Amino acid sequence: MSEKRIAWMSDGHGFGTATDQDDFYHGRALEDKHFTTTETWYWGFYEATSNLHGFIHIWTHPHLGLCTAGIFAHFGHKRDHLAAEVYDFQVYMPDSIFDEQGNIETANGLKIEFERPMQKMRIRYANAARDFNLDMVQEAVQPAVMRSNNRHFEQVMRSRGAVRYQGRDYPFDNLSIRDRSWGEQRHEDGYLLPPYTWMNGAFSEDFSFTIGAFDDPKRHPNWEGLYTLSDDQLLTDAWIFDHGKTLKVTAVSKLTQRADDQLRPVRHVIQCTTEDGGQYQFHGEVLASNPWHSWQNALCHCGLTRWTSPQWVGEGWGETQEVQWNDYVARLSPPV
Repeated sequence: MSEKRIAWMSDGHGFGTATDQDDFYHGRALEDKHFTTTETWYWGFYEATSNLHGFIHIWTHPHLGLCTAGIFAHFGHKRDHLAAEVYDFQVYMPDSIFDEQGNIETANGLKIEFERPMQKMRIRYANAARDFNLDMVQEAVQPAVMRSNNRHFEQVMRSRGAVRYQGRDYPFDNLSIRDRSWGEQRHEDGYLLPPYTWMNGAFSEDFSFTIGAFDDPKRHPNWEGLYTLSDDQLLTDAWIFDHGKTLKVTAVSKLTQRADDQLRPVRHVIQCTTEDGGQYQFHGEVLASNPWHSWQNALCHCGLTRWTSPQWVGEGWGETQEVQWNDYVARLSPPV
């Protein structure tokens, strides 16, 4: 597999340390001056009763002075990204989106105010044409889980707020996992790889996970026979937070089942082992999804996922983000 891919997806070497400045733009001070060096912010939100799923992403290229940013929100599954009830991404904006305090406002009206760095932020967006309004506060309930390179973290947040869409309110108060990265090259090549799935889930303030992995060939994925992956290539990066302990995941066997189109993820079955020898299982059902082209050579299926686990009574909620490239989609997508 390409080392360029591994550079920004993988980290199997323990944890780094977050600081209060890590919410703010590192920008052109980054050591790596390559044009593909990027910086990102991601937040999700959802209202499970209506299968409302929302996605916010800000992606800058500091050394090009560019920013791609926006939001989409949708109910249930969509065949095309523009079928989302709200879809508003702009690809080419200047990265002059920060005020003197480091707060963010993009050209398409997305506003993020960092009320307490790494702890609390308010996120607002209004779209009069679509009669859509989002106002939410996300507040940390677990510490940020930093990769050992100190360039990427994930964090469990308490998300409170509401969506108002076409005269109806959809209030929510739930857990959501955000992520943040900077200083990594993100090459836009079309890789000769099977789908790569990044998944997260929060069951409570005491139990959560993030797992990035490929399907296990031994579990007969739908791409069986087309690609070759060894056991040590299946896991890119993963952790479990279990009652105060943040544990690195050292091995994963995962199978994602996909819809009849062979593309859209519908279900995940995961078995994994942590650094202390613990065994965990997670079962995910994707209840709402939207196919998003994060860049032209990649298709990313983003969706709301309900999780269950033998390690927890009740259910958790989180995100599926599965990246697919031209080779896979061309091979597996049936003709119309």
